[in-house]
Amino acid sequence: MIQAELIATLEQLPTAKQAEVLDFARFLVQRTQLDQTEPKTLAESSLAQWIRNPLGVKDFQPLSREDANAR
Repeated sequence: MIQAELIATLEQLPTAKQAEVLDFARFLVQRTQLDQTEPKTLAESSLAQWIRNPLGVKDFQPLSREDANAR
């Protein structure tokens, strides 16, 4: 019943919106599959990945210790 209702509703949407719904459905499937996997170790966590590959900001100049203390 819900599948028929979903298909009927999708057919009322423009093609671009149908693609968005499909993309979201695929995202939900992927997230569900990830939730069902075994927990990761700390070394495999997203935090560890971020530490290994930090975000870079072009032309960023960190403050020196003296500049930071002066503020």
